[in-house]
Amino acid sequence: MKELLKRILGLRFSIGLKFVAIIAVILSITMGSAAIVNYRSHNQLFLQHLEHKGEVLGQFISSISPKAILSNNILALIEYVRQVSHQQDIVYAMILAKQGHPLTSYLNNDNPYIKSAIKKVNNRRLLPIIDEINKNRDIISMRFPIRFNDRRYGTVLIGLSRARIEELSRQELIKQLLGSLFIIVFLCASIFIAFRYSALRSILRLYKGYQRVAEGNLDHRIKTRNNDELGDLAHAFNDMVEKLKISTHEKDMALNDLQELNKHLESRVEVRTHALERLNKELEQLALHDSLTGLPNRSLIQDRMKQAISNAHRAGYTLAIIMMDLDRFKEINDTLGHNVGDCLLQDVGSRLRATLRNVDTVGRLGGDEFAILVPDTDSEASVTIAKKLIQALEPPFLLEGLNFSIGASFGIALYPEHGFDASMLLKRADVAMYIAKQNKCGYFIYDTDKDTHSTSRLALMGDLRSALDEDALTLNFQPIVSVQDSTVIGIEALCRWPHPEKGLIPPNEFIPMMEQTALVRPFAEWVLKNALKQWKSWQRNGTDVLLFVNLSMRNLHDAEFPEQVSRVFDSVGLDKANLILEITESVIMADPQQVLRVLPDLQKFGIDFAIDDFGTGYSSLSQLRHLPVRAVKIDRSFVINMDSNKDDATIVRSTIDLAHNLGLKVIAEGVESQATIDMLHDLNCDMIQGNFICQPIGENEISVFLQQRHTSADINTA
Repeated sequence: MKELLKRILGLRFSIGLKFVAIIAVILSITMGSAAIVNYRSHNQLFLQHLEHKGEVLGQFISSISPKAILSNNILALIEYVRQVSHQQDIVYAMILAKQGHPLTSYLNNDNPYIKSAIKKVNNRRLLPIIDEINKNRDIISMRFPIRFNDRRYGTVLIGLSRARIEELSRQELIKQLLGSLFIIVFLCASIFIAFRYSALRSILRLYKGYQRVAEGNLDHRIKTRNNDELGDLAHAFNDMVEKLKISTHEKDMALNDLQELNKHLESRVEVRTHALERLNKELEQLALHDSLTGLPNRSLIQDRMKQAISNAHRAGYTLAIIMMDLDRFKEINDTLGHNVGDCLLQDVGSRLRATLRNVDTVGRLGGDEFAILVPDTDSEASVTIAKKLIQALEPPFLLEGLNFSIGASFGIALYPEHGFDASMLLKRADVAMYIAKQNKCGYFIYDTDKDTHSTSRLALMGDLRSALDEDALTLNFQPIVSVQDSTVIGIEALCRWPHPEKGLIPPNEFIPMMEQTALVRPFAEWVLKNALKQWKSWQRNGTDVLLFVNLSMRNLHDAEFPEQVSRVFDSVGLDKANLILEITESVIMADPQQVLRVLPDLQKFGIDFAIDDFGTGYSSLSQLRHLPVRAVKIDRSFVINMDSNKDDATIVRSTIDLAHNLGLKVIAEGVESQATIDMLHDLNCDMIQGNFICQPIGENEISVFLQQRHTSADINTA
C-alpha cells in the first residue's frame, strides 16, 4: 500500500500536467476553430451585403441616368452621385460618358486609398486615380452600363471599401480569441490546483468505495467534497443506483423541459424570420418602385407587362402600353429648381393613378417619362384612356404658390398588333410618343410607316451606307440670284439619291432618317467634299460665286465637326472657301450656346452662315443678333403664295425690314412666278431662289448656266 501511495504521489503532478495540457489543447482548438468559423461567416455575410448594396446603387443610378445624359443634365447626374456619396463604405462613384470621359464623380477624400492614389498619380486625372485605387485588394470595383432603348450612353463606376468590414471582423475575432484565452487559462489553473490538492484523497476514497460495492454493499455512498472530475466520478458512482429509481414523474419533467426549450428556439426562429421578411419587403420596395413617386419603376413595369402579355395570350385579348412624356418639364425644372420639378412629378403621378382603374398599372420610367399598362383593351378604348389622362392633367398645378399648366404627349402600342414582348411594345410606344410630341397632337397610336427604326427603313439606311461607300449619291445645284440685276450670287448644293431599285428617293425621306443614325457624319463629309470640289472647279474656270451647303443639327452638336471640316478642306486642297453653311432656325434656338462655341471654329476657313427656313421656328431675329450670321432665308411656305395671301406678304415684308435693320441680307426661297419677283423687288429683298429662276440641275448644266450669267461672290452687292 505504501508503495502504491508513493507511486501515486510520484505521478500526481505529471498526470495533472498532462491532463491540464490535454484540456488546454482541446479548448484551444475548439474555441479557436469556433472563433475563426464565426469570423469567416460574419466577414462573408458583410461582404455579400456590401456587394449587394453596391449593385443596387449602381443599377439604380444606371437606370435613371439615360434621360439626364441625353438632355445633358449634368446637375441631375451630380445629384445622383451625391446621393450615393452618403452611403457608408463608398470610396468613389463616377458616371462616364459613352466616349469614356467622366461626366461627374465623387471621391471620398478622407479615405487613405484616395490620398495614396492622388500622391502616386501626378497628373491628377480621375481615371488614372481610379485605376490606382482599384489596385488595392480592399477595393471592390463595380461597373454598370447605362442603357436606354438598347443603346449604351455611358457607364456607372462604384468603388466600395472592405476596410471597415475587415476591421470589424478582426476586432470581433480578437475579442473572441481573448475571451477564449482567458477562459482556457482560468480553467487550466483551476483544474491544476484542484487536481493537486484533492485528487489523491478522492482516488483513495473511490478505491475504498469500490471495494465495499464489490463486497455487495449497494447502499454505500461515497462522500466527497470535490467539485472536479473525480468528484463527478464519485457522484456518478452514487447516481448509478439512484438512476434505477427514476420515476415516471422525473421522465415527464425532463420531457417538459425539452418542450420548453423547443418553444424557446421556435420563438427565436420566428422573430428572425419576421425580421428577414420585413427586410426583404423593404429591399423589394426599393428595387421595384420609384423612390420619388412611389410608382412602379421600369423593372416592375416590364415584369407586369410580361405577366399581362402571358395572360392576354392565354385569354386571347389585347392590351395597351401607353408611354407619356411631359411637355415643358425641363423649362419648369430649370427655372424653379429640381425640388419643384420633383413635386410636379409627384402630383402628376397622383393624378394618373386617380384617373386609371385598379387593374391598370402606372409607373415612372425615369425623368418625366411614365408608362401605363392597360389590360384587356383595344385601340379605341386606349385612345379614350389617353384623352382622359390629358384631361386629368389640364387643371393647373399649384407649385410654390403659383399655378402652372403643363401638357403631355402620349404614345400607344397594342399587343399583339404592334409587338409580342414587353421590350418591343415599350420601344414602339416610345416611337409613337415621340411622333405625338413632334406633331403636338396629344396622343398617337404606333404606325410602322412613321417608325424610323422599322425593318424597311433600317434596310434603306443600309442601302444609304452602301451608296456612301460606293459614291453613288449625286449633287444638284440651284442658283441664288440678286433681285436687282439677276447677278448669280451663290449656288446651293442639294443632295440626290438615285436608288438602283426604288428610283430617285427624295431628300425629305432619307435625310431625317439619316440624321438619327451614325451616318450623319460621313454624309456631311461626302456632301462638303464634293460640293467644294465643284466650287474649286468653278474658281479655276473664272466663276466666282458663294457656295451654300445645308448643315444638320447633329453636325452642330458634334464636337469633332470643326476637325472634320478641316480634314475636308485639306483633302480638297483648300485653305479657305466662299462657303456659307445653312442652319435651320430651330437648330440654333435649341442650344444657342453650343452654336456660339462651334461657329467661331468654322469661321477660320472663311465660312459664313445663313439661317435656313426662317419663320418656321420659335425665335425672333433679335435673338439671332449675337450669332455670326450673314443672311436669313425666308421659308418657301411664306413666299410661294405671297402674291395671293396678304398674311404671307405681311410676314415677308416684316422679316425683310427686321433683317435689314440688323444688317442681314435676305434670301427668299420658293419663287415660282414673276409676280412674286416683282413684289420682292418692291420690298427690297436682296436675293431670290426658286424653280421659276432655275430648277436644281446637275454639275454640267449648272456650269453652262453660270457661263451665261454674270456672277459675284460678294453678298453685299446683292
